[in-house]
Amino acid sequence: MMGRWAQRFATTTKRPLVAYATALGAVGAAVLLRLAAGLVIPAPPNFMLFYPAVLFATLVAGARGGLLASGLSAIAVTLLWTGLGDVTPVLMFAVTAAATVFIGRAIRLAVLRGLAAEERFAIFQHQPMDGLMVLEPIGSGGEITDFRWTYANPTAERMASAATSDLVGKRLLDVFPNQVGRDMLRRFAAVLRDGAPDEMEMRHLVDGQELYLRSSAMRADGRVTVALRDVTAQRTSENALRAGEAQIRALVDSLPQLIWSCRSDGHCDYLSPQWLAFTGLPAEQHYGDGWLDAVHPEDRDAAAEAWSQAVAGGLPYNIDYRLRRRDGVWRWVSARASAVRNDNGEVRRWFGTSSDVTEIVEAREDLETRFAERSQALERSLAERAEAEAALAQAQRLETVGRLTGGVAHDFNNLLTVVIGGLDMILQHPNNPARVTRLAEAALAAGRRGERLTRQLLAFSRRQELTLEVVRLADLIDQIDPLIRRAVGEAVALTIRCEGDVGASRLDAAQFEAALLNLVVNASDAAPSSGGHVEIALERRNVPAGAVPGAAAGDYVMVSVSDNGAGMSPETLQRAFEPFFTTKDVGKGTGLGLAQVYGFVQQVGGVATIDSSVGFGTTVSLYLPAVMAPAVIEAAPPDMDRSGLATGTRVLLVEDDAAVRAVVEGLLCDFGCQVEGAPDARTALRRLQANETFDLLISDIVMPGGMSGVELAEAAQNRDPELPILLTSGYAGDRLGQGAADLRWPLLRKPFRAEQLGAAIRDVLERRVDA
Repeated sequence: MMGRWAQRFATTTKRPLVAYATALGAVGAAVLLRLAAGLVIPAPPNFMLFYPAVLFATLVAGARGGLLASGLSAIAVTLLWTGLGDVTPVLMFAVTAAATVFIGRAIRLAVLRGLAAEERFAIFQHQPMDGLMVLEPIGSGGEITDFRWTYANPTAERMASAATSDLVGKRLLDVFPNQVGRDMLRRFAAVLRDGAPDEMEMRHLVDGQELYLRSSAMRADGRVTVALRDVTAQRTSENALRAGEAQIRALVDSLPQLIWSCRSDGHCDYLSPQWLAFTGLPAEQHYGDGWLDAVHPEDRDAAAEAWSQAVAGGLPYNIDYRLRRRDGVWRWVSARASAVRNDNGEVRRWFGTSSDVTEIVEAREDLETRFAERSQALERSLAERAEAEAALAQAQRLETVGRLTGGVAHDFNNLLTVVIGGLDMILQHPNNPARVTRLAEAALAAGRRGERLTRQLLAFSRRQELTLEVVRLADLIDQIDPLIRRAVGEAVALTIRCEGDVGASRLDAAQFEAALLNLVVNASDAAPSSGGHVEIALERRNVPAGAVPGAAAGDYVMVSVSDNGAGMSPETLQRAFEPFFTTKDVGKGTGLGLAQVYGFVQQVGGVATIDSSVGFGTTVSLYLPAVMAPAVIEAAPPDMDRSGLATGTRVLLVEDDAAVRAVVEGLLCDFGCQVEGAPDARTALRRLQANETFDLLISDIVMPGGMSGVELAEAAQNRDPELPILLTSGYAGDRLGQGAADLRWPLLRKPFRAEQLGAAIRDVLERRVDA
């Protein structure tokens, strides 16, 4: 009650207006009581009723409230009863009231402190996890026979049996009738007897649940004060930890790996029994960084560096090194370790294993050796295969060229007939200008057709790497039309159908020509000897995904070759693209034609398909990825006046063929040049080394004497970097050594016309002037 009353006063001081109003009310109540006393008692004391008001104000509002009440009381008494004539009673009241204030303040502080102590005791009694008990001894004949509870907090009550609702007043052996109670009786009696504190741990069964209790007892005023900190969770965890450690140790002992553990700083302080079994040395000898002594000297620095980096950065440790076995044999082990971290991410410990991987390493090394040997063998095999494929491809080309030989010879004979006959008639009647002009133009046209046919044969039969360029397929097929018709022959009708502007594709023109000729030859062979027909069709197609097997969705230029032959059976159709598979008679086919076509189309990112059935002919279709076609530029008419810049030019002409040299000399003289001839490169080089001055060097590439025109050009350029050079060639073959686009000098292909030679000379000389 006192605590609650004091608490009200304490909370009032936290609200000053309420506190001072309470003090004022107390003084007012005293005034009323004094007035009431004057009605029933003659001459009642004036100040006696105001001391309780001062004390009450002090307890409620503190010293300031008490002093305020004292002053108000003095004023009220003076004004109402004593007057200003005699101030002595008022002064005495002021002094005694002040003393009352200080006494009340002390009482107030004592009450508040008692209240705080009471609250702390209540918290200590009800909130702690420990059980608190006070027991008094029960004796008989000077011997302690039992203890009785005089105090127990709620936690202690919960540690007792549920059947025991209140421990206070009960005896120890009644609550703990088993051996636990007897042990507690003996130990508490010893505490009272000896005065020394006692600690013990006991296992107690409460309502079927096993509890582990730790008891701390001490003597106090002839009684025993006991604290009970329930350690069941801790003991359970410790037991589980011990069981887990036992299981882990059993597991570690059964593993073939070498298990090890290190502190957070990398200091090794544990090595499993397998380490001793493997190295034959005590684990303690390898603690710290002593384990490095067992590592192979060649691997020691790498292992130590890797471990230092792992520890410094908290990174996983992963390295292979050789470890010395107890018999002195070096064995490869794979060492792996990971860090165990706390909640803050700091490394607490390292755990690792070292596994014997000698067999794996040896097998890997053996496999790598065998792989290297197999790779070398495979490279040799691939090189041989590439050479064989190139030889077979060349053979296939030559086979087709051989097939064309008759037709080409027929065409060349026709062309030579025009050239030879025309020149013969010119010589017979040289004075007839009109006739000479007409015959010369016919001979020149025949020569140009022969030039185009020769270049097509060279492009088809040469050996070369795949060179991709954007080609208009309709234009390319139009250029090789005579060659295709020669391949088909006169017995089979050939038609070429082009559906509008089909566009261009990125491919190798020579390879495409070879593939198309292969398809045409196969189609003409399959077509019947009477009424046979072969068609080449070009179309631009947009292929949806999955519409053509193997073709991605997109735009394609489709080139198809169809015949009206007997067709293929399903078995033959299935193997049509297979290398070396052929249905032709022995000696009439290599079985590489369609395989080459298939390989070419795959190289350029396209797809080849065959549609055929028995009795309805065959169609082979090439789907070539379409690209943006280059712009078509009309050839400008030849400008015969372009050679005017060559007038007076001193030219060194190097040509081994005397007839060709004479013709070219004549053309150069017509341009106004001064010409000096040389039959080979070495003769020309000697003239250059003799410090003869020339304005232009024109040289054939392929010449006898062991020195090519390219080598001559390099030697001449080294002597005079400003000397203009023009190379010519009918067919350089392997003597060129590089593509025409890679040459440092212009190349004029044979045969050439007068305007072409003049234009080339003009370009070379203008280049020197611009430089």
